[in-house]
Amino acid sequence: MGANHAHQINLAGLMDLHGLKEAKHIRRVVVIGCAVNLFLMILKLTFGFVGHSEALVADGFHSIGDVGTDIIMLAFVGISFRKPTKHFSYGYGKFETFASMLVSGILLTVSVFIAVEGIESIRDYIAGEVLPRPDGWTLVAIVVAIFSKEFLFRFYRSAGKQTRCNALVSAGWHHRSDALASVTTLIGVSFAHFLGEEWRVLDPCASLVIVIFILIPACRLFFPAFRELMEGSVSKHDYEDAYGIMKSVESVRDIKMLRTRKSGPFLIFDAEVGVDGKMTVEEEYSISCEIETRLKDKFGKNIRVSVIAIPFSK
Repeated sequence: MGANHAHQINLAGLMDLHGLKEAKHIRRVVVIGCAVNLFLMILKLTFGFVGHSEALVADGFHSIGDVGTDIIMLAFVGISFRKPTKHFSYGYGKFETFASMLVSGILLTVSVFIAVEGIESIRDYIAGEVLPRPDGWTLVAIVVAIFSKEFLFRFYRSAGKQTRCNALVSAGWHHRSDALASVTTLIGVSFAHFLGEEWRVLDPCASLVIVIFILIPACRLFFPAFRELMEGSVSKHDYEDAYGIMKSVESVRDIKMLRTRKSGPFLIFDAEVGVDGKMTVEEEYSISCEIETRLKDKFGKNIRVSVIAIPFSK
């Protein structure tokens, strides 16, 4: 006999989210991040255009990508916690994966734009054109951006680990790469400001370095999201832990099959366990409930478990 179940919490409000506390936490973090990124975007673009710093303008366009990232996460990551419906019987977890793919696309597009602008300025410099000198107060905007981004990195990473939201952790690493990119911007703009005309080419050169820092988080988002879309298994360590937990349950004679995958913030376990063929339906159901309880103790409540009990045979 089979016992196939996954607990669902039917709560009103916030789009009937499954895992209301986690979803609210994610939304609160992303709203704060979006506000900070919007402020930095306006700051960088304004100071960059007025202060004649191409690197700072590039960093400002980078922040436009950050704002877009936050908006996508607000729209899709919350949806991923919604309970299953008749149209999406396995839930909406893949919406988070889809959001990660969109974010990586935005970052790749921004990187191409910045690279083209930087190369054109370098070509102008080589052709003999005198590049404008960045104003001194553009450095103040860069320093503010560095400290703001480091704060967001620590804030996002902590929240992502608490909610098991990979998209949030990835966004946190993106903020760290932003802080490092701004350090590069600071060096390039400082040289261009203080060392004379021949050094001003370092400003657009810094914008090209920023491209690398944009590509790093883009890859961090793309490859795990691609793995999820291809139904990749959980890590070997998590698989072995889950296998051991199931094996330790009393009356489980053998693990016939264990398949794992991830859907957004949810870990999914599908298993066939060998039990005494004389067991009743109630006893088999009790075993599957015990397995689910122990898995939740280990991995948290954002898991979905399907257990089928079959007669054990050597």
